[in-house]
Amino acid sequence: FHGHHNLAMGVANSVAAVAAGANRIDAAAAGLGAGAGNTPMEVFVAVCDRMGIETGVDVFAISDVAEDLVVPIMDAPIRLDRDALTLGYAGVYSSFLLFAKRAEAKYGIPARDILVELGRQRLVGGQEDMIEDAALTMARARAVAA
Repeated sequence: FHGHHNLAMGVANSVAAVAAGANRIDAAAAGLGAGAGNTPMEVFVAVCDRMGIETGVDVFAISDVAEDLVVPIMDAPIRLDRDALTLGYAGVYSSFLLFAKRAEAKYGIPARDILVELGRQRLVGGQEDMIEDAALTMARARAVAA
């Protein structure tokens, strides 16, 4: 299971995956990943340890790795900003964000609205070409309504 942390649910969803039978969790020290990051390994390991779930990972050793080795090489701290929250809320992949922002600049439709519409359409990663189509359709609909 590979959990994203863009609704602050990476750890909870990973624990739920284990409870549902997953035997492999893809996590990252310090949550390293795009947007709000991925399941932070040190937090997941600590939660599992408290719950009696064996991981084979030392809680304090992985915490030290995250803090001492990973955090210093990160361009910026991972945080749950409005873009990450919108991606999680819309249920779309992080690769859509840049394309939605470009479409916002081109068509005047807020990227947030575009992302929510893409989620409504249940588009998935690899369908980035549909972002401009969605933005153009939304812009035309708003022009008619105005």
